[in-house]
Amino acid sequence: MNTKNSKYSISVLMDLSKASELALSNAAQLAKVIDGRVEVLHIKVPTKIVKNDNQLSAVRSIHKDTRDSKNQIKEAIKAISKRENLKISLKMVYGNEKNSVKEYISEHKPNFLVLDKGKSKILDTVGNDVNLLITNEAQKFHSFRDISLGIFDDNLEESGLEIFNDLKRESTKPVRLFSIKGKLENAPKTNSQLPDAISYVFTEGANVLDGLSSYVNRTNTELLCIPNTRKARFAFQTDRTKQLVNKLNVPVLIMAR
Repeated sequence: MNTKNSKYSISVLMDLSKASELALSNAAQLAKVIDGRVEVLHIKVPTKIVKNDNQLSAVRSIHKDTRDSKNQIKEAIKAISKRENLKISLKMVYGNEKNSVKEYISEHKPNFLVLDKGKSKILDTVGNDVNLLITNEAQKFHSFRDISLGIFDDNLEESGLEIFNDLKRESTKPVRLFSIKGKLENAPKTNSQLPDAISYVFTEGANVLDGLSSYVNRTNTELLCIPNTRKARFAFQTDRTKQLVNKLNVPVLIMAR
């Protein structure tokens, strides 16, 4: 599959774990549906490699670890690339993980960053301009085609609506809207962007996120999109969003603004 002139750039934060291999597999599936190109970002933290103060030994350890890691990552990429008939590039960097991710996004400006839930601790350092697809080892897409999509809480920004429509284009399944209202509030109005969507409204309370996440699972929603609107701070920095992501058993797409 030729990805040179693809519409979207998709970056995958990958280590040598099975969870991150699954994240790469999901990224490849996403790319095939929305016309994307995929690059793996592999970050090596020097302090985790060097175990003594001898400079020569430290350099040797770094070089050996680089060769070993690169070979393992390349093997994983090769297998997924062949299976999905999709070209996947690799970028390796050394440094602090949070800083390296931030610098990479600033320099390369990917449309999507894909990572497993175990790496979600780094997301508070990511800006507002990248869409975040969060998965875990138990969450595997066979395909993004004909996927059951859900949206949490808010209207989509223009760029988010375009991505959502690209995801929805090959799906025959209804979109589901999940929202939370205050005890004295009226139910939200019909979403003008998605007038045919099925709406689920939950009343604010101590266990509201448990009920909402349960319904996401019961309705067989396969991907929950969380808009990051201009009137809010970066979505993942809110306690509510963090709690919801941790409770859900489905992948989450936190959308850029």
